[in-house]
Amino acid sequence: MGRKISAAPSTPAPPIFAHVFVWAALALAVVGVAMAAYLAAENIQGKASGICVGSHGCASVQQSEYGKILGIPVSAPGLALYLALAGAAGAWLWNWRGQRDQVAVLGFYGALFGTLFSAFLTYLEGWVIEAWCTWCIASAALMSALLVLWLAVFLAALRTRRR
Repeated sequence: MGRKISAAPSTPAPPIFAHVFVWAALALAVVGVAMAAYLAAENIQGKASGICVGSHGCASVQQSEYGKILGIPVSAPGLALYLALAGAAGAWLWNWRGQRDQVAVLGFYGALFGTLFSAFLTYLEGWVIEAWCTWCIASAALMSALLVLWLAVFLAALRTRRR
């Protein structure tokens, strides 16, 4: 008479530190969105960043041949990546469609790509352009921190899966 509805097999809950790390990743990604949005707006208008703290190389870096990819300022794809990482953090926190583990993988690989690309750009700043951009260094540091956080969450997901 009454049908028994069986629940889908549940996956173990992630450790509490994973939640803390993803909240931290969300906060850092939001900071990255704000920085990249400011730089993208400045660069799309053809300006170098108006605020360059601690160095005078921002204009040199942003207006160099390496400041654009296919005519698009580097800050625009950076903005897209920070938005994607913020979205990944939100999706992980609310376990969007039960895809928490897959989101952890995407967050990790997104942050890995961003960190490697930032390292390449930092190399260009120091050894090719010979000018340092405070915004670029801050973005590289943010992306590196995001990589560490997403790596921990990714490893926690792997460990949880094995149980």
